[in-house]
Amino acid sequence: MTGLLNDSALIEDIKTGGKKRQHAIANIYRNRKLKNQVIAFVTNNNGNREDGIDLFHEGIIAFDDNVRKNKYQHKGNLMGYLFSICRFIWLNKLRKDKRITYSEDESQLDQVNYDTPESLSLAQEQKDVIHQLLSRLGEKCQRILELWKLSYSMKEIATEVGLSNAGNARKQRFTCYKKLLKIVDSEPALKSALK
Repeated sequence: MTGLLNDSALIEDIKTGGKKRQHAIANIYRNRKLKNQVIAFVTNNNGNREDGIDLFHEGIIAFDDNVRKNKYQHKGNLMGYLFSICRFIWLNKLRKDKRITYSEDESQLDQVNYDTPESLSLAQEQKDVIHQLLSRLGEKCQRILELWKLSYSMKEIATEVGLSNAGNARKQRFTCYKKLLKIVDSEPALKSALK
């Protein structure tokens, strides 16, 4: 997918966890071609570049979650799968926000057969574990991730937590997410409770 790891190695590294998982996720983040495709899709469908970057990050998080929960079916290549996740999340947001109609044919939404963040409902025990994990991140990280989960824009998050701009909020969110992954990877009991 990135030139450094093939699809199978990437999947294996994400499932292995720890530094291998972090390296695999970092490889995906550096995939400029895919990032630009996601940004182009968003800007052609009532969004802007910032929305596209945010969506790329959201898609990677959903992709990581699907792989770790064995919900990736190995059909097609990973780049296409990840783009499909991003596309699905964006079209759902447009529909939810009742923004102007988008250029995609809405009937195609029914053809998507993977889990998205909206469809990945968590049991109460999992919510408790997540709350416990977030409490170990520090107040600022907790707030950033909570606001992001509530679909605040990066600009709104920056204002809420006292950062100078949306770009800083985006970097901070990624840093907080990486910290969360490290905590999960270092706690086998918590990790198994999230499966």
